[in-house]
Amino acid sequence: MGTARRPDGRTLTLDSRSLRLDGKPWTPVMGEFHYARYPENEWRGELAKMKAGGIDIVATYVFWIHHEEIEGQWDWTGNKSLRHFLELAHAAGLKAIVRCGPWCHGEVRNGGLPDWIVARGKERSEDPAFMASTTKFYGQIAAQLKGLLWKDGGPVIGIQLDNEYGGPASYLLRLKQIAREAGLDVPLYTRTGWPALSSPMPFGEIVPLYGVYAEGFWDRELTSMPGSYWAGFHFSTLRVDANIASDALGHREVQDAPDVASYPYLTCEIGGGMMSSYHRRILVDPRDSESTTLVKLGSGSISPGYYMYHGGVNP
Repeated sequence: MGTARRPDGRTLTLDSRSLRLDGKPWTPVMGEFHYARYPENEWRGELAKMKAGGIDIVATYVFWIHHEEIEGQWDWTGNKSLRHFLELAHAAGLKAIVRCGPWCHGEVRNGGLPDWIVARGKERSEDPAFMASTTKFYGQIAAQLKGLLWKDGGPVIGIQLDNEYGGPASYLLRLKQIAREAGLDVPLYTRTGWPALSSPMPFGEIVPLYGVYAEGFWDRELTSMPGSYWAGFHFSTLRVDANIASDALGHREVQDAPDVASYPYLTCEIGGGMMSSYHRRILVDPRDSESTTLVKLGSGSISPGYYMYHGGVNP
């Protein structure tokens, strides 16, 4: 992990069982809010509502396609101003985790990758051309975050690297290297704990976070709660949810990585909301979110993270 101490002496660290704020166990609540999906003039009020609702950390994706739709032409203005969003989050008393991609999914075109990246091919790989473009993208993010990192006294405590990635660990480690070289020095480097990586992640490099959904639009079935959605309502030491991304991964048996118990049990996607698809209109009852959250806490999780906590639309 990166620099844990702020200029005022406060620290953020972790051990195998907890996040530790100033050396004491900390159980923060995280809520997802995508800045580019909501009007900038309403950010301040919405972030204040999140704080009042009990949220400690706001998480947000950075959708590359929103910022460099045409190669070399960058836009971080208006609804796309990551910096302004984080400044307002800080003013509201929220900490922040920035989910940098380069691939985010998030039900955005190309998973957030610009069309020109997709047309070139070899995305989400260690291909030199893709890595070079990603380095520029991370550099742009670093410029937006300048002075706003935890080590500067700012709100940004963590960086997520890519999303729902199932290839070799070396790709995520290369992204971490690029992030650090760009100056993105934070107490927490994270990834989604699903799907399983095709090669082992060296211990302690990137912290896995997990999710649970009461229902999903992914399934290609018309029946209620297909697959194993029931498992989200049962106490279990298993952290991986087999239902997430079942459209791409299919219904499958899942297992946790061998070293999972060496990490604190953190979540980033307790499903408080769900988009509709052509064949599935999902109704998530508030009691579903409450139930799955209590199950995760009772199963050992020490940080509920809601996705989405705040709604929005794709521009």
